[in-house]
Amino acid sequence: MKISKKYVKIICMLVMMICVMSSVYPVKVAATSGGSLLKDMEKQTKDFVDKGEKQVNGNINYDNVVKDFVGLGQILTFLGGGIVVAVVIYMGIKYLTAGPEAQAKLKTQLIGVVVSAMVIFGAYFIWSTVVNVASTF
Repeated sequence: MKISKKYVKIICMLVMMICVMSSVYPVKVAATSGGSLLKDMEKQTKDFVDKGEKQVNGNINYDNVVKDFVGLGQILTFLGGGIVVAVVIYMGIKYLTAGPEAQAKLKTQLIGVVVSAMVIFGAYFIWSTVVNVASTF
């Protein structure tokens, strides 16, 4: 008796779903006595920042830190954009000189280039948005 590929795929999917669903464990969070978990976390973060400020004698200039990271993001985005442009030019030249089968393969590779460009510029957009929102606080 021959089992079709369709049934094998369905059985594999069911086994994977059962494995994923059976590996879910309940999370138990207990607040410490005398306060909520969020207030304890806020206190710990404030203590952490205060400890760091004491080590540098309270001379943390947050604006300079943000400006340095924005500059780093711009440099990385510029490099990523340059690499994407170089890859697109290289793939374009290969596409013009390739046969039909190679052209089809290059078209599928172009999807990876487009996704890479979206990741590069999307990451910079998200980073700059987070920096702008955080700087208002």
